[in-house]
Amino acid sequence: MKTLRDVVIFLVDDDKLFLKSLEYHLQHRLKYTIKIRSFPTGEECLNNLHQNPTIVVLDYLLNANYPDAMNGVQVLQKIKETNPEIEVIMLSGHEKVEVALETMKYGAYDYVLKNETVLLKIQSVIRNAIDSIAVKRQVKTYKLLMQIIGGIALVILLIVLVKRMFLH
Repeated sequence: MKTLRDVVIFLVDDDKLFLKSLEYHLQHRLKYTIKIRSFPTGEECLNNLHQNPTIVVLDYLLNANYPDAMNGVQVLQKIKETNPEIEVIMLSGHEKVEVALETMKYGAYDYVLKNETVLLKIQSVIRNAIDSIAVKRQVKTYKLLMQIIGGIALVILLIVLVKRMFLH
């Protein structure tokens, strides 16, 4: 399994009891070195994106307890505008395909329904997201390495050609 060294997870939900339960569950169940930050509003999450979260677990209906707050899709869009590499896992009590499709359209990594298995499902989706991010980073590193090797090979070829031109 591919892993990351420092995983920062933001949890965003206006249900404080659920937020604390989720935070506790992830701290004690994930086998990664993780740092978790919790926020009751999307605005607070957005104001802290400078902390470079790896993953954001984001509630769809963030304005139930804070009527003037941004909703989850608006926050998702802002996160992706700021840093498209942050994986966002959407949470919702809505069992509507349209809601799931809307979040995926804006770049959500996955959509998790809030039900009796939500904590286990989020744990599993986070593990998958971490593995996926690790693989993407390895591929990016590999591509960069291949570009460097290609550049070095080109320089060597040019040196050989220049030597042949001037030594003959």
